[in-house]
Amino acid sequence: MLYRRPTQLAVQASLLLALEPEGSLYRVGDLADTLGVGAPYLAKVLQSLTRAGVLRAVRGPGGGVRFARSPREIHLWDILSAVEPANEFERCFLGLKPCSDLNSCPLHEDWAPIRAKIRRLLQTKNLWEFAAEARNRGVLCREPANRNANRQRSPCAEGQP
Repeated sequence: MLYRRPTQLAVQASLLLALEPEGSLYRVGDLADTLGVGAPYLAKVLQSLTRAGVLRAVRGPGGGVRFARSPREIHLWDILSAVEPANEFERCFLGLKPCSDLNSCPLHEDWAPIRAKIRRLLQTKNLWEFAAEARNRGVLCREPANRNANRQRSPCAEGQP
């Protein structure tokens, strides 16, 4: 995909949380272990979801993160827009500044409808649907990635939940 690592981690963590019983707290350290990243780094990524009202954080012993509302009411677009800059999805695929419907790059006519279709998908399919589908396909792991082994063997450590 075209997203930065923090965005991928936000999506992966959200997919894992979506499979938990609603209202359950999930420790950031456990999520970090599962995804094969450092807990402080993941905590910083998840702060943007908390600030956007997607997650709620509970401090102290027994604390963790949980969704602020049902994962059936949250869309991947909510996650992406909380982490990515506001105009990131609208920018030119080739990175050209004067790209628009009126002044387009060579890819614009082909890319614009694809981008619109992707955006509709991200805004209509809820997080729980994506998570259930990922789990059913066997690409959403919940066991910790082994930090001492070669990270490339773990789908979670590779950036694939």
